[in-house]
Amino acid sequence: MYYNPYPYFVYPNYYPAWAMANQPTTQLPSRHLAMPTNPTNRSPFPPVNTNRLKTSAKRIKAIMQQAQLLTDKIDESEQFAHDLMNAAQQSNKTEVEKLIALTGITLKFETNYTPDGFHITFTDKSCCKLTLILNW
Repeated sequence: MYYNPYPYFVYPNYYPAWAMANQPTTQLPSRHLAMPTNPTNRSPFPPVNTNRLKTSAKRIKAIMQQAQLLTDKIDESEQFAHDLMNAAQQSNKTEVEKLIALTGITLKFETNYTPDGFHITFTDKSCCKLTLILNW
């Protein structure tokens, strides 16, 4: 019996040509071959349409502006940075969300805390997300 050392079949049939010499070939080559046998095969991917990508790029700019409101406030105000870090370390979620909302952020956001800092994820419906990771 013929042993094929490859996990995918590179040849259109399972056996070498000498074993199949007297057999009629009524089957077409398998479509799941590792290498395409027909160079005119179409791509398995849909045609490129950049409209959704462009829309996401425009929306992410607005999200980035919202994130900049928060980072500017942290950078400019020592008291705000202290209050935000203190509330996050105490796992006071309502206080953290209140402080973040005071910066003027209007988008929906989620916050998660770690011992090293906190993560804030801004979301714009089903379009895109931006996760901001701030360490202390």
